[in-house]
Amino acid sequence: MTQSSRRGDRAALACATIIRNRTLASVSGPPSAAVIQQMVDEIHACCPQQTRFKCRRLAHGWTVEEAIEHFHALCDREGVKRRGLTERSWREWEAGARPDRDYTDLLCRLYETGPVQLGFANDYTPEELRSVPSGPPALDLISAAADEAGAHAEEAEASELGSGALERLRTQVIWVGKRYVAEAPLPLFVEMRELQERTRRALDKRIHPGQARELYFLTGALCGLMANVSMDMDRRVPADTLARAAWTYGKVAGHAPLMGWARGMQASVALWDRRYSDAARYAEEGLTSMSAGSGATRLHMLRARSYALMGRGREAEEALRRAADVRAAGADELHDEIAGEFAFRPAKERYYAAVTHLHLGASAAAIEAAGESLALYAAGDPENRSYGCESMASAHLAIAHLMEGDAAGAEGAMAPILALPPDRRIGSLGTTLSTGRALLSARPGGAHMARQIESFCAVGLPQQARHAISDRSGR
Repeated sequence: MTQSSRRGDRAALACATIIRNRTLASVSGPPSAAVIQQMVDEIHACCPQQTRFKCRRLAHGWTVEEAIEHFHALCDREGVKRRGLTERSWREWEAGARPDRDYTDLLCRLYETGPVQLGFANDYTPEELRSVPSGPPALDLISAAADEAGAHAEEAEASELGSGALERLRTQVIWVGKRYVAEAPLPLFVEMRELQERTRRALDKRIHPGQARELYFLTGALCGLMANVSMDMDRRVPADTLARAAWTYGKVAGHAPLMGWARGMQASVALWDRRYSDAARYAEEGLTSMSAGSGATRLHMLRARSYALMGRGREAEEALRRAADVRAAGADELHDEIAGEFAFRPAKERYYAAVTHLHLGASAAAIEAAGESLALYAAGDPENRSYGCESMASAHLAIAHLMEGDAAGAEGAMAPILALPPDRRIGSLGTTLSTGRALLSARPGGAHMARQIESFCAVGLPQQARHAISDRSGR
């Protein structure tokens, strides 16, 4: 077995273990045939170089030796004479060889499936006559991307690359992060995933230690960007998995700003998941990696939001003050040089402040902070104008006006949001506006805007992402 194939086996096993553990945690009792098939599909999507026959064994959690033991036990149960099955034959089948008809029949009995599902035969049934599968959903592109990134990050903890290739990879990572500020997330996710596959392949070449650190950093940065996209699509579990992978890559690379940023991403996921104490803990852990500069400001602002939601007003106010104090005390490669989606500029800081003031019940202070955020975005460079953050600032401004009883102010704040095309209506925006819709429904004359918000939220990025994934899975 070559070194490359051994690496492929380790990666496939790590990916399969993650998928199997996650899937089994969501079902009670032994997995059904449909659940096994779902795991096979996900493992094969993460590791397409592996045969479906091998993916079936990994989905069951068996070693080759255990699979052969189960095969012999099947023969005993069925009253069939044992075959002289060897480990070598089994591994040849997993490598792509096809067993004879007798063995194929027994292997189909063992796995309770057919030869097509084991990759030993082709299905020529016309597409329109194939039955629609029941049971768990089909392959999920986002979860698959999160799982493969997490698996590779774990392998990273435990061939020659030219400097020009590394420079190109770095430049492409920087530009995809900068484009994220203004472009629709879903197409960028596909591009990020393909780019990350290139950074992982580069890690398999013969490289110098300095190149390895750079590649681990770039791979982690892409994990962080994909975590952000996952959140935009309202997919919190993959977002958390990708953020953890980003932290692991940052640790392997010795890149403290990436580690701090990744902990902040986990804090953001926890906030939207209503795990406020977890969010505060992640932000505090992030500050152990970086205590100064705009990255530290972001972490203090996330602490402030967490404390406000836990009703710890005094600590929230203190975190707001600390955020303002540390910005000018330093700078780093990720937040200030690469910047783009990783930047935490004053406009975003004021938007976070508006959110914190709202959670503290200070609607007037929230209106002031949100107004400052929008003014900074409008006056700033166009390439730094994040439509997502600007829309979120407007949404919180609208809610603050509603809390103040100012329907006209809320309508003014809502106007630019309602003009957003569906592919830029991120998941957190819909969640925030749902709060505004509840407030409007309770007020006289608020029914019309409440209906507008309901229609707006019904067609957005999360819905588009689900359709795109469903279309891809059905091909």
